[in-house]
Amino acid sequence: MDIKDIINNIAAGDNIAAKEGIENVLSAKAFDALQGRKQEIATTLFGRKEQESEEVTGDEESEEATEE
Repeated sequence: MDIKDIINNIAAGDNIAAKEGIENVLSAKAFDALQGRKQEIATTLFGRKEQESEEVTGDEESEEATEE
């Protein structure tokens, strides 16, 4: 259901269908926003771990080269 359907339901006096339509639209928007935020958090957390792992690996390699 889209906004146009909600407006048509309100105009027709079908308040129950309009309410359900509004709830569906709001739920979909909240779900999309939540999914986007989850991706941002995952990128931040796992992106930093990859960079830290590369730095640790690079440091270990330079220590091994120094010891030889």
